[in-house]
Amino acid sequence: MSARGRRVVVVGAGALGTVYGAGLARGGATVQLLARRPHAEAIQAAGGVEIRGVDGRWHAELTADWRPERIEPADTVIVMTKSHDTARALAELPQLLGGIKVAASFQNGIEKDRLLAEWCGKDRVVGGMSMVGATLERPGVVSHTLPGATYTGELPEGDSPRVQALGAALQAGGLRAVVTPQILSVEWSKLVHAGPSMTMTAVPRLPFHRALQDAGLADLYVHLLREGAAVAAAGADHVEFLDLPGMFPVRSYLAASHAEAATMVRERGLQMEQAGSTNVITSMLRDLQTGRPLELDAVHGFLVAEGDRLGVPVPYNRTCLELLLALDSSRPGALADGP
Repeated sequence: MSARGRRVVVVGAGALGTVYGAGLARGGATVQLLARRPHAEAIQAAGGVEIRGVDGRWHAELTADWRPERIEPADTVIVMTKSHDTARALAELPQLLGGIKVAASFQNGIEKDRLLAEWCGKDRVVGGMSMVGATLERPGVVSHTLPGATYTGELPEGDSPRVQALGAALQAGGLRAVVTPQILSVEWSKLVHAGPSMTMTAVPRLPFHRALQDAGLADLYVHLLREGAAVAAAGADHVEFLDLPGMFPVRSYLAASHAEAATMVRERGLQMEQAGSTNVITSMLRDLQTGRPLELDAVHGFLVAEGDRLGVPVPYNRTCLELLLALDSSRPGALADGP
């Protein structure tokens, strides 16, 4: 199925989900967003969403709503909620289950695929990973800040016409897509990088390039990376870590000695500064700055739980999880988020 004729629902259309919805709409798909009320109302009023970013300013015609019961059936579902909201958001959309042909999540982590499979059936789920960046400027207006690739493939590995069609639909809307037969390895490669990156920026509240250049934080990055890789190696799925374009060379870091890898991390931070990439803020640091709940379950929490289940020691990840949980509980509004 090409983009034209495809009916898409994006569940959890914040900044990043809106970029995906807008891109698919620009490529010819009929798109509906499930978004927060102010964003959805602004889109309704404007007849679509305004995207500002790497290829100029443009308008995508699509629809949006904040009420799950008003979301119409679709053949393609893209999930982009925060990980802690995924199960609840999907449970509120039973009307979608009859028509789904492809369901994908471009969220962080591995658990997202299991949650999707529990909701709509394993045979409908394909893997996905995003290196795209976006920021919500105001309701109805989103900045596309990082034109990275979106990876998709069959789980746990393989290719198929449906993932080729999904990749083509993304490409048709100006979103760079890579169809890979190693999607689980891609997801794990990002996961073991995301934990260190989020920790070393969120705890000291540093922009990415500065955190990477700090000797102690670079050392911590390598410890966390190696623990995550050990958890993956102990699992049932064969995971081959990769050096992916636009992302840190995880495979090379793991192949190097600890000291060599830490030096490579610091050099990466210096390269970012020299290239002018001094405004890169991780999603976890941005959540801290805006007072939003931290997305801990899918990354740090998952790695610690899997380490415990598999008997793999993860002392660095456990300590960082405890620090981040303390930060999360101390932010304004944290008590109101609880049960």
